[in-house]
Amino acid sequence: MKTRLTLLLLVFCMELFASCTKKSDITLAPLFQNNMVLQQQSNVPIWGWAEPNSEINIYTSWNDKSITAKSDSSGKFTTNLETTVAGGPFQIEVSSANTIVIKNVMLGEVWLCSGQSNMAMPLIGFMPKDSILNSSTEIKNANFPNIRLFNVTKDYASSPTSNCEGQWKVCNSENAAQFSAVAYFFAQNLNKSIDVPIGLIQSTWGGTPVESWMPVEYASKIERFKNIQKTLENEKQNKIQYMQWLASMKMLDFTNYSYENMSAKLDSVLPSYYEENFDHSNWEQHKLPKNFEEQFGEIDALVWYRKEFTIKKNKTDKAYKLLLGAIDDSDETYINGVMVGKSNGWLLNREYTIPKGILKEGKNTIAVRVLDLSGGGGVYKGDLCIKDENNVVVSLKGDWKYKMLGCFENPSAFRLFDDTFNLENRPKLTLSPKTPTTLYNAMIAPLVPFKIKGAIWYQGENNVSHAEEYATSFPLMIKAWRDKWNQGDSPFYYVQIAPHDYGSNKAPLLREAQRLAMKLPNTGMVVTSDIGSLETIHPANKQDVGKRLALWALNKTYGKKDVIYSGPLYMSIITEGNNIRVNFDNVGSGLFCPDTALTFFEIAGEDGKYYPAEAKIDGEQVVVRSPKVKQPVHVRFGWTDTAIPNLFNKEGLPAASFSSEMMGIEGNQESKRQTRNNE
Repeated sequence: MKTRLTLLLLVFCMELFASCTKKSDITLAPLFQNNMVLQQQSNVPIWGWAEPNSEINIYTSWNDKSITAKSDSSGKFTTNLETTVAGGPFQIEVSSANTIVIKNVMLGEVWLCSGQSNMAMPLIGFMPKDSILNSSTEIKNANFPNIRLFNVTKDYASSPTSNCEGQWKVCNSENAAQFSAVAYFFAQNLNKSIDVPIGLIQSTWGGTPVESWMPVEYASKIERFKNIQKTLENEKQNKIQYMQWLASMKMLDFTNYSYENMSAKLDSVLPSYYEENFDHSNWEQHKLPKNFEEQFGEIDALVWYRKEFTIKKNKTDKAYKLLLGAIDDSDETYINGVMVGKSNGWLLNREYTIPKGILKEGKNTIAVRVLDLSGGGGVYKGDLCIKDENNVVVSLKGDWKYKMLGCFENPSAFRLFDDTFNLENRPKLTLSPKTPTTLYNAMIAPLVPFKIKGAIWYQGENNVSHAEEYATSFPLMIKAWRDKWNQGDSPFYYVQIAPHDYGSNKAPLLREAQRLAMKLPNTGMVVTSDIGSLETIHPANKQDVGKRLALWALNKTYGKKDVIYSGPLYMSIITEGNNIRVNFDNVGSGLFCPDTALTFFEIAGEDGKYYPAEAKIDGEQVVVRSPKVKQPVHVRFGWTDTAIPNLFNKEGLPAASFSSEMMGIEGNQESKRQTRNNE
């Protein structure tokens, strides 16, 4: 009798246990895929979703172990995998009702790579205008099977999301060509030096400010964005209405279409508005150049522009040049119904030849089809004119007629507008990738808490107009990421913006904010003043940028203390009569100038007026003076948007720009200034 009761009780308990630990289909967080890299010698979080209160079994081949996790009442499960030393390939099996097998897994070093366009710029370059130095050769040689690449698909959101799109890929010529060049060269240098697998997670979006990349509770600490939480909440309803509006229109699917095929398909279903005598009198009107965002709000669209202009009789007997400035993303351009040019590339200045005989005396017509697939759009900057070899014949700036034919839900889904379309009735979206927190929500939050070794960052160009604020916002973003990942003061290495004419001379202030961010522990800054380009905001030399980031990591993160990782960094000043003596850290084996004289040093007295100064290297210091300043108080270096100074250490790493008026890395420089009598 007792035996029977015992058996019944055992069966009851087993059934009860089974009901509490049921099995169900599972999905994993987006980073857990074939070809991935997991951080070596760590407890690595793994997470996903199943039915509530389900049992999930996880097997890892590198240690031949199985562990069990259980989903909570919401269906989410999280546990940690214990990883061993670098190596692979390995396999992970995650099973419940279904089984997910993750193959070709490597254990190594994982780095997050983020920022705006200079980090986003792929190894193939931003063609046709902005290229990477020796791009073809670099791509041909980019076969590193132990480097793995994950590129987060661009997206933005009003609240944190748990999913993102992307795919781990083995580094080869095809995959590296489309991946961040800076990140690739960083990984290449690490892989060659420490000989372990490297995993790169690229999360970038060109033309975006630092505040887009931080959580709302941090962004709202910036005075300019203290009400951002309310803005985000209002946007949720706007988004619902906008998606309902999009769904009401006919959609053209451009998945896997090239630009040429997309254009052909549009031409086959949409009217042509390039004909010479087309009546555009009932179209709307605005002035060009102007980007879509200024005129229409946040929208990616297809727009036709038309304009009439007059040519005198003696101006029709030869070929002319048509200049339309930069157009984002692509255009087809017609004069009097004849195509004179078409281009694809948002940075490319349009310059087309108008063949002899196209222009005529009296009224002429220009028609431009602008196709914008993502980000900013439109005929947005530059000269708009027709000119000969010497002079402008006709200015095309000013009023143009326009007609919007449809918009893009995403780059592959085009929504056609019907005849009743009215732009004013379109539900308005106030958010964009430039709105605070939107990129963090969609492109960083889904990655947390994936175990990373550290982060590399290249951004700042889009914050130059608020350079003073960057001294607060940039350190705030670093802190936010560290708080969210909960990995302490994990390495954060970043790139100082390169010389470029921003038109405001505020870039020095932003560079100073970047320099001063090194007061945060475990941070490091790469200086690019010697490898920039005044011709473009996207310098071609990304090899040295990646290498210099790797130098910081090799010395500070991987303990290679013989590696010189930085150029000279300002420490303090000593006033000696009419001279100022500048002390530097990170002088390596000594200060060095490749020219006969140092450049871009200035000094000022109590009046704060700066004068160009004579500067000479004296051991590990630089002595600065000017006959116009008898009692110098402050010194600054490289203090213009476009400054390309020539102070280095002997290892070839450039000195960072600085101003002794600013707060120093270790405190207020006023407290560190010393004064000595002339001896």
